[in-house]
Amino acid sequence: MGFNQSISATACHSMKLPISAILPVLALAMVSPLSAGEPDKAPVWKISDSDSTVYLAWSVHLLRKKDLPIPAVFDRVYAESEEVVFEVDMAVMSRPGAAAEMTKLGSLPAGETLSDRFVPETMKRLRAYLRDCGMREDFLDPYDPGMVFLLLSSLEAGKLGAKPEFGVETALFDQCLADGKPSRGLETMAYQVSLFDELDDSVIEEYLNRSLDQIKESPEAFDRLVEAWREGDAKALAAEVDKDTSMPDELRDLLLTKRNRNWIPEIEKALATDRDVMFLVGAAHLVGEESVVDLLRKKGIEVTQLANSE
Repeated sequence: MGFNQSISATACHSMKLPISAILPVLALAMVSPLSAGEPDKAPVWKISDSDSTVYLAWSVHLLRKKDLPIPAVFDRVYAESEEVVFEVDMAVMSRPGAAAEMTKLGSLPAGETLSDRFVPETMKRLRAYLRDCGMREDFLDPYDPGMVFLLLSSLEAGKLGAKPEFGVETALFDQCLADGKPSRGLETMAYQVSLFDELDDSVIEEYLNRSLDQIKESPEAFDRLVEAWREGDAKALAAEVDKDTSMPDELRDLLLTKRNRNWIPEIEKALATDRDVMFLVGAAHLVGEESVVDLLRKKGIEVTQLANSE
């Protein structure tokens, strides 16, 4: 969320995960500390009817080694579920050709470079950032603005030591493989990359510049994110996401709200079966106004939060 000879391992691995894998590192670098959560709240929501249960589990897709172990509630919910639904099909994303396909989808047309899309000052800042990362200054030149958004975020996550191999998706997908448990995705890789086609380049450029302004705050912001996630602190996390005005409305709507709405029918279909299903999506999709949980409640569906003791 390989490409070519020069891409770092961190960026390549991160691109095998959903778009929302990269949102916390840059977006939450711009918000204030989180408050203490309510005791015994778990980062999992639950909806049920007479013969089935759907779990909505919060994910932080990229974690650091020090963030482990993953809360035990994830293992319990996984064990109770007959299927796991990820944002994208992890089996497809794990195929050898997935990174190359992502590169193709996110590359500029022949003869164009990123300098044709961004103003000189933005390019100067990006080149300085790449130098600080120990990378070639022209590393981002072949990619379109949407891919640059993803790559910059994955590079910053890598600097923090946050890796997909420590994340919740990897752990649960590996377990699915070991157990032979069915899994699938809500979206395709092509759809996720194509989302950025709906945005003007200037919108992405604006957000990248705001993010670069605050990049030094990323370590503390990531600590706060993980703490809120582990504590199941929905109110605090929602408040911080809602008051972050750094992300342009168009980008927030595209990466969060629109996708949340798209997922509601899939959740309803799962609830209509007689099977228990676990959905694992980024925490930002499950808290606050217009979140998946908020949209479900507006439809009259009761959503409760699990306790760690359950």
